[in-house]
Amino acid sequence: MQILGRNPVLEALKSEMKLKKILVKQGDLDIKLQEIIDLANKKGVSVSIKSKKYLNKISEHPLHQGVIALAEDVRQPGLNELLNDLERKDIEPFLIFVRDAQNEANIGAIIRTAEAAGAHALLLPPKLKVSPVMVRSSMGATAHLPVINTNLFQSIKEVQNRNIRVVGIEMNGTKFHYEEALKGPLMLIVGGEDKSLSKELQDKCDAVVKIPMKGKVNSLNMSVAAAIVIYEKLRQEA
Repeated sequence: MQILGRNPVLEALKSEMKLKKILVKQGDLDIKLQEIIDLANKKGVSVSIKSKKYLNKISEHPLHQGVIALAEDVRQPGLNELLNDLERKDIEPFLIFVRDAQNEANIGAIIRTAEAAGAHALLLPPKLKVSPVMVRSSMGATAHLPVINTNLFQSIKEVQNRNIRVVGIEMNGTKFHYEEALKGPLMLIVGGEDKSLSKELQDKCDAVVKIPMKGKVNSLNMSVAAAIVIYEKLRQEA
């Protein structure tokens, strides 16, 4: 897998992720690229200097910022494995399930927010795999937060069996997000940019919350909506 961009590569180096090689553009090095090279040398990761033309040719996304890390595929835990581990450590799970997305950068932004807020995993349906766009837009948060592919309805059943509340985020929610109790074990469900949470799905949730809208537009970017509710949980637990 490719990791593109300076911050994502730096975060990958700081994590336990196994990197095969780092490719850096030829020419003068700025402070951040030199920091990457120094840390790679310290950790025994091979660094190759390549032309910008070469990096442009092999990069899976044009915005590589002059550095590409080639990483080994990371084995992510299954949902049950993750929950069992949290239970052994007596940690209350906080999960975010992203139901759908047309824009992978939105998923990356949610991963970044989830990791910053101390969530324990981001869940995706099997069809949505972690991509270089997600890694880059997460600013390297994928190096620290498990991203697990799993079936949504099976996940709901599993977490509810473990007394973890499931809260959907949707415009027709029965309460505003700040009116709903978000403390304790929780899984948030975020819909897609243009695909609402179905009635069947909402019926399986313990609660569905909405975010106040006072302007003329009728929706928020999915990553923004997720961030608002994620940080409301932190506010309630402060």
